Amino acid sequence: MMIREAIVNDAEEMKNLHHRSVLELCSADYEIEQLEVWVNEHPLEKYRQRLMIHRSFIAEMDGKMVGYVRWNPASKELCSIFVHPDHVRQGIATKLMQKVYEDVQSYGVDELWLDASLTAVPFYQAEGWECVRQMMHGSLACVRMKKTLLS
Repeated sequence: MMIREAIVNDAEEMKNLHHRSVLELCSADYEIEQLEVWVNEHPLEKYRQRLMIHRSFIAEMDGKMVGYVRWNPASKELCSIFVHPDHVRQGIATKLMQKVYEDVQSYGVDELWLDASLTAVPFYQAEGWECVRQMMHGSLACVRMKKTLLS
């Protein structure tokens, strides 16, 4: 597996991976109607815009995208991390998180926050993130989490 910095031309493949991951992996925690709203709330152009202002990294295997992570240096938010459903539980998300932690430290950031889907909370807890509070994003229940990074 290789991890590289994302480029704007990755936007469509990132969007497709995000959609498939959400629809297949989050179905035990949310209704299909909620998931459909989630995956359809941002057009392709929004993905391109985010790639221009956020730090994003792609995990590839055999030249194919199998996961990605995105964080915002301005807000110190871990915005998203998704792994293709065919490649879960292979350490890809953990390696992407390690890349983010390295990148974050190069920006002098000592704490990150995120709003986790119910599906993702156990992963983040295993990564050492703390639950701050339960909240809603539209009709989606989620959990605000934070992680203090050691220098």
